Amino acid sequence: MNKIDYSNSITNLSNSILKHFGVKPFHKTIPEIDKKLDGKKKVIVFLFDAMGKSVLEKHLDEYSFFRTHIIKNITSTIPPTTVASTTSFLSGKFPIETGWLGWTLYFNEIDKNVNVFPNVDDDTGELIMGKHMMNKTCPYKNIAALINEKNNKEIAHLIYGYPVDKNNKKVRRIKGFIKYAYKIANENDESFTYAYWVNPDGLMHGRGVNDKKVHKNILKIQKYIQRYSLKNKDVATLVIADHGMIDVNFLDMYEHPDLVNTLKRNTSIEKRTMNFFIKDGQQDEFKKLFNKYYGQYYTLLSKEKVLKENLFGEGLPHKKSLEFIGDFIGLANSDISLQMKKQKDEKNPFVFKAHHAGNTLDEMLISVIGINL
Repeated sequence: MNKIDYSNSITNLSNSILKHFGVKPFHKTIPEIDKKLDGKKKVIVFLFDAMGKSVLEKHLDEYSFFRTHIIKNITSTIPPTTVASTTSFLSGKFPIETGWLGWTLYFNEIDKNVNVFPNVDDDTGELIMGKHMMNKTCPYKNIAALINEKNNKEIAHLIYGYPVDKNNKKVRRIKGFIKYAYKIANENDESFTYAYWVNPDGLMHGRGVNDKKVHKNILKIQKYIQRYSLKNKDVATLVIADHGMIDVNFLDMYEHPDLVNTLKRNTSIEKRTMNFFIKDGQQDEFKKLFNKYYGQYYTLLSKEKVLKENLFGEGLPHKKSLEFIGDFIGLANSDISLQMKKQKDEKNPFVFKAHHAGNTLDEMLISVIGINL
């Protein structure tokens, strides 16, 4: 089983940024990053969703601009997925501390599985009314707020590309997004800028990791980062991902009704880090059946073992994390992904050709690329 490197993860990278701007870090920093940032007044971190180590190696040769500027490889979070990983970077804390464990979380107060970024009911797709569930129950102070508060001035900014930021026309295309990020970075003599872009993740989900459009997209990202970073030599530039991605094949758990009948409710967290709440007295039966049908594809851990081994990271668990984690967690260790779908579209029963959030190194490892350092 692969684990988070508690000294060299995306959370530790965030703590290096916090330390550099005078904020007391929550966790260990990364010495190589600390040294590279020393004396740098302006820092940008570009996060390209799912552009992990394995994805870079599939699309760029070893002499490419990005790969020749890699400082080191680090781990994402468990699960290696956007909700957990970007929140860990933005908070400087591990998922167990923030409560932001994955895409779908069960809220006992409303008895629903909620897709937490859009705040919708996972079963119906309907918007959860009232205040955003995670912002209400698991709020956190983001890296920009922490830096601005410490420095007593607004020198840190978070920017997001389309479609996350639908209102800013300047960030709709990759060239404009990168150019805009450097404009923001140069508005102050000292600055920190976090810039998030949804691709290649969005493309790979629907097309697969090796698709030609994915390849062109990564080449375009590299082209414009190279162009604008070299035009802004006084801006220390880090390029990272939140996780990697692999091509997957889905199995439907409804093919085994005896297993499904042991479940109290639908699964949550992620398809490749699968969370199971079990009916009273059915724990042993569930474990036996799950390992019989899927033990070659998933590693099954009890809640007790999950917490003992700090699967979701180090630190004091958020009270909601303890509620979100069910009786068992299943970690995908191959290209096989499990899914539960009550109603299947026979033409396209499973949407994703590629996915993440599993326990393979291709999903977990990310490269830290450094320019002007």
